[in-house]
Amino acid sequence: MIYGDSITTERCEAICAGVAAKGFVPKNIFGIGSFTYQYNTRDTFGFAMKATAGVVDGELREIFKDPATDDGTKRSARGLLAVAVDDNGELVLEERTSWDRVRNCAFEPVFADGTLVRDETLRDIRARLRGQ
Repeated sequence: MIYGDSITTERCEAICAGVAAKGFVPKNIFGIGSFTYQYNTRDTFGFAMKATAGVVDGELREIFKDPATDDGTKRSARGLLAVAVDDNGELVLEERTSWDRVRNCAFEPVFADGTLVRDETLRDIRARLRGQ
């Protein structure tokens, strides 16, 4: 797996050529990045969705980003996350400490045990957002 930031078509071709020159098959080493979408990046909108927790050998582990060379603006949320409604009725992101606290928040299940339990269109979602 190769991870890259700001991968343009030209950079992708150069990386694949370098990987091939080392004797590896450069197949399926990139996902679709922001530069594929007219150079709109997560920084354009100030938003990124990433994994924040995982379970390894039954133990919950936080996953987070806190670059040493950054001024703090790229520090990510960590651990279990939930969306709650504050005293003013605004939605807020909270870092939670237990699965039970995540289950009791504003999240609504879309998949449960591999089954789609909430089938919505983008139009449905936009209408709900306009209503809030």
